[in-house]
Amino acid sequence: MKKKMISFLCIMLLTGLLAACQNSNKGAESSNSAKPGEGINPTEAPAKPTKFSIARGTLALKAVESVEDINKDKWVLELEKRTNTDMDIQLLPHKDFKQKVSLMFAGGGLPDVLVAYQSMTPASKDMKGAVEAGIFMPLDDILKSHGQNLLNVIPKEAWDEVTYNGHIYSIPQYLSVQSRRATFVRSDLLEKAGIEAPKTIDDLLPMLRAFKKLGIEQPFGFRENFKYADFILGAYDVLPYSTMYEKQGDEIVPKFFDSENMMKALEMYKAMYDEGLMAKDFATITGAMWTKSRDAGNLGIYNANANQLGTYQTELTKSVADGKLQMIPSPTGPDGKGGMMLYNMTLEQAYLNAELSKEKAEAIVSYFDYMVSEEGKTFFTFGNEGETYTKENGRISYQVPTDEEERYSEQRRNWLWIAQDGAYNADRLPLETKGEEMLNGFVSILPNEGRGGVFFDPELDSYTKYPDLAPKFDEPSKFLLDHMIKMVYGDENIADWPKVVEAWKKAGGNEIIKEATERFNNKSGVVIGPDANVQ
Repeated sequence: MKKKMISFLCIMLLTGLLAACQNSNKGAESSNSAKPGEGINPTEAPAKPTKFSIARGTLALKAVESVEDINKDKWVLELEKRTNTDMDIQLLPHKDFKQKVSLMFAGGGLPDVLVAYQSMTPASKDMKGAVEAGIFMPLDDILKSHGQNLLNVIPKEAWDEVTYNGHIYSIPQYLSVQSRRATFVRSDLLEKAGIEAPKTIDDLLPMLRAFKKLGIEQPFGFRENFKYADFILGAYDVLPYSTMYEKQGDEIVPKFFDSENMMKALEMYKAMYDEGLMAKDFATITGAMWTKSRDAGNLGIYNANANQLGTYQTELTKSVADGKLQMIPSPTGPDGKGGMMLYNMTLEQAYLNAELSKEKAEAIVSYFDYMVSEEGKTFFTFGNEGETYTKENGRISYQVPTDEEERYSEQRRNWLWIAQDGAYNADRLPLETKGEEMLNGFVSILPNEGRGGVFFDPELDSYTKYPDLAPKFDEPSKFLLDHMIKMVYGDENIADWPKVVEAWKKAGGNEIIKEATERFNNKSGVVIGPDANVQ
C-alpha cells in the first residue's frame, strides 16, 4: 500500500509541475503548409516556419559534441529549409542524458520535442511516470492525418513498443533487423590453415587450435563481462541477460537455469583458457585493450556490431597487409540455432510535449514524416544534389568522405535523421569498405540468427531490491559473473552450477521468479520473443 501511495504521489507531483514545464510552448506558433513527407513547394508562398525546441542526446559522437553551435550547422539549416521549420536544438551530454531528462521532469524547461534514448519507451521506468502524468501527447490521431509515411514505413512491432494503454506516445527509430551483433573471423587465417569457418559450436575449438599454430596471440577475442564474446552462450541458448527468461513448468525463470547447457558453455570457455586460446587475463580485458589487440591482428574470431566490418577491416589492414575479415553465421548449438541477444525494435524515439497546440504538433509530425519520404532519405543519405552528390539517368554518384571534417559533417547529417531504419542503410552501405558483404550480412545472415526470450517493460521491480542479481541487457548480473569467471579460471567447479542457481534463488532470486511469473500470467508489461518456450 505504501509503495502504491508513493507512486501515486510521484504522478501527482509531475502533474503539478506540468505547467512549469511548458514555458516555451505559449509563444507564437505557425503551421507548416507542406504536406506530410514532402518538402516545400517553391511555386507556393510558404507559410511562416514552425518554431519548436528539441532536446537530443549527443550519442557520444565527437562530430556532434565538437561543433560550436549545432543550430548553425549547414545540415540543420538545410533541413529547416526543406521542412519549413525553425528548430532550437538543445544538446544533452551522452553520459548525463537520463539525469538531465529527470531534471527536466522535476524542474521544468521541457522542450517541445524530447528525443529519448533506446529503452526509454512509454512503459519504461524512465518514462512511465511522465506519460501517466500527461506530460506527453498521444500521437495516434496526428499520425493518421500528418504521418502516413511514418505509419507505412515503421514496422507494427516498433509501434507496439511505443504504445502505452492503447496510445502511441513517441515516434521511434526502428530496427528492421533485430540481430545487430555478428561474428567476424580472420578469413586469411582460415586460408592459411586450409580449413573452413566453424558452422557448429563443435567446430570452434579445432579452428582456434589451428589459429594458435599460426602464431595468433588470442585466437578467441574475449573481453571483460563476456561482452562481445558471447556467441558460445548463444549457441547453447543460455545468455544470462535481462531479455532472456523462459517458461519452465509453471514458472518464468532465467535461461541460465538450464544447468546442462550452461555447464557446456562454461566448459568451452575453460578449454579455451586452459589451452591458451584466449587471453589469460580475460576477466580484465577492457574495451580499449580489446580494440588494440583487434586492430593489431592479434584476434582470430570475435563478436562485433555488424556495421563495423568495414571499419575493422581498414584498421586490420594497417597492421596486417594481407589480413582479411569475414562476417560468418554464428556457430550453432545443439538445437541448430545460434547468435547473440536480439535487440528491441526501437532505438531513439521522439516524444511531443502535451502542451503543444494542434497546429504546431501537426507541423512537427510532418517534420518527422519527411524523414521517411524518398526525398528525405536521399537528403539524409547523400546531402544536396550538385554539392555532395550528382545524379545522372536516375543514378546517384556519391563520394564517401575521406577527411575528418567531411566525415564529421556527414555524421551530423545522419545524426539529424531520427525516424529511420537504425539497422542499416541499403543505399549508403554498399559504398563503404566491405559494404556489399555487410549488406549481405544484414539480408542473409543476421535475420536467421539471434536469441530472444521473455522480457519485461518496465523491468522487474525486484531488480531494485536485489541489484547484484539484476542482469543488464548484454551483461550477466554481478552475482553470476563472479561465479562464471571463477569457473573459467578453475577456482570453482563447473559441475557446481546447479548450486549457483540455488544460491541465486536464496539470495532473492525466488522473489524475482515470483514477480516474473505473476507479470507473465497477468500479461503485465510482458514481451515474448523467440526461444521463450512458452507454448
